[in-house]
Amino acid sequence: MLQRLIGAASVSSVNPAWDMSNGNVIEHLESWLNQLGFKTEVVPVPGHADKFNLIASAGQGDQGLVLSGHTDTVPFDEEKWQSDPLKLTQRSQRFYGIGSADMKGFFAVVIEALRELPLKQLKQPLVIIATADEESTMCGAKSLAGLQRRLGRHAVIGEPTGMKPVHMHKGISMESIRLSGRSGHSSNPALGVNALDGMHRVLGEVIRWRDDLQRRYRNPAFEVAFPTLNLGHIHGGDNPNRICGQCEL
Repeated sequence: MLQRLIGAASVSSVNPAWDMSNGNVIEHLESWLNQLGFKTEVVPVPGHADKFNLIASAGQGDQGLVLSGHTDTVPFDEEKWQSDPLKLTQRSQRFYGIGSADMKGFFAVVIEALRELPLKQLKQPLVIIATADEESTMCGAKSLAGLQRRLGRHAVIGEPTGMKPVHMHKGISMESIRLSGRSGHSSNPALGVNALDGMHRVLGEVIRWRDDLQRRYRNPAFEVAFPTLNLGHIHGGDNPNRICGQCEL
């Protein structure tokens, strides 16, 4: 199972060149869970083409246990891998492949464990949730929450935590800053306003803000005890001899 899940590429990214559907992963999970007797529902994510959530349930009611995970992975630099990131590889008693830990491995472990579980004897329902785009837009989880359906009383989210249960994660906010300048030929800077120059000033302010956050806030419950701010993606300009008219961070 894990080999097939790893081979089903499902990168999510705010960069359209990287972003892809999670449909193949959803199809695999739906098929395996159907074979085990689960009732499955594939829910397209509104406003996001080729993105899907899966809700699979055994038993009736809304007081059971939810096992939840996401189906997407981050982008990857294939040339920096020692093996094909889309092929499950075993070395030194470890499995390697994009998503093997975060978090396609979770689904493989859950489904394998369910083979030994007498589902017809459950006193409360068991629900498996697989969402889209956790690594980028969070559109899968947002769409699921928007359904306003109570799916269970307790939930286990299978993120990799070194096999140690944790009761909280940091929150996240993803924001963009867009600057508009005025393009023109680079032979005369007076002909335009360079948006990249403006973004240079913005970057300085953002980094100073990041340093301030790390000085002001600490929570020793986390391995990284301070807030983090990542400058994840920047793009500006369209040609070396043109003044940059647009820049986005």
